[in-house]
Amino acid sequence: MDSTAISTASNSGSRTDNSPSYLIVLATGLASTALTLLGVYLMDITNPDFHIMGWYGDYVIPAGAFLVGIVAALGYGAASWISGIKVTRALIWVVLLFQIGAYFGAEYIEFKSQHLIYKRTGEPVGFFKYFDYQARSFAWKNKDGSHGRPLGIWGYAFRGLEILGFALGGLMAPVCLWKAPHCHVCQRYMRRKSLALVPGSVPQKKIKKKDEQGLIDYRAEQQKSHEAALELLDSLRQMAGEGRAGNFQAATQALNARRKETGKLPVRYKLDLISCTGCAAGWMRVQQLVGQGKEIRITELERTDVPPDFAREIRSKKG
Repeated sequence: MDSTAISTASNSGSRTDNSPSYLIVLATGLASTALTLLGVYLMDITNPDFHIMGWYGDYVIPAGAFLVGIVAALGYGAASWISGIKVTRALIWVVLLFQIGAYFGAEYIEFKSQHLIYKRTGEPVGFFKYFDYQARSFAWKNKDGSHGRPLGIWGYAFRGLEILGFALGGLMAPVCLWKAPHCHVCQRYMRRKSLALVPGSVPQKKIKKKDEQGLIDYRAEQQKSHEAALELLDSLRQMAGEGRAGNFQAATQALNARRKETGKLPVRYKLDLISCTGCAAGWMRVQQLVGQGKEIRITELERTDVPPDFAREIRSKKG
C-alpha cells in the first residue's frame, strides 16, 4: 500500500492516538471536588455553626451550595484549558453525574465517620435512614441563633435545592469552555485580543418633547453616526479579511485613543480577534453593544475570517 495513503488515513480522524485523554480532565476535576468537599467537612467540624452548604438566598436560592459547586469543579475547567481538551456535551453530562455522585459520596463519608447506632438495639444506623433524618430535621436558623421547628418532609425540598445548586455550580466552568472557541487542528483553546471600540451613535441627550426640531436634529445625528459606523466597520472588515495588518492598526489607533469616551455611548461596536496561538487560524468578531450596565444588550454580527499572518502580526502588538 502507498505510504502517502497510510499517512492520509492516519490523520483523517478528529483525534489521534497521541491525543490527550478525557481521563485527565475527569481525574483533575474529581481531585478538586474531593479537596473542596474535604475543606467544607473540616469547616463544619471546627465551626459547627458555620455551614456554607446551608446558605440560602431569599430562603430558596442555594447560594452556598452553588458557590461550593463552582470551586469544586474548577479542576475540570483548569485541566481542559491547560491541556486543550475540548469540553463536549457528553463531558458536561458526565461532570453533572460526577457532581451529584460526589455530593452523596461526601454525605456517606460523613455518615460513616460518626459510627451511629441505635441506643436500644445497638445495631448500626443505615445510610438512607440517616439521610432521611437529616432531611426531615432541616430547620431555619432564627436571628437569635436558635433553630426553628424542623420542616419534616418539606426538608427534602431544600435538600434537593442544595444538591441542585452544587451540581449546577459545578457546571459553570465546563459550560463556559464548551462555548469557548477551540482549534480542533492544534487541540487548544483560542485566545481573544481586543482590537477596537467603534462609536455607533452620538452621546445621549435629553430633549423636551415640545422641541420637535431638536428631536428631528437629534435623530438625524444618530442616523448619520450609525451610517458612518457601518461604513467604517465594512472598511475594517475588508482590511482584516485581506490581511492588511498595517492599515488596520493605523485605522484603529485613533479609535483606541477615544475608547473611554466611546464606551459611554448608547451604541458602540466591539471588535475582537479570536485566534489560535498555534496555527494562527481565526477571525475578527464584531459585537454590537446597546445600553449600559445591567441593561446592556450584546448582539454578535457577522464574523470575518482573517489570514494567519494578520492574526500573528496583530497579536504580537501590545495593547
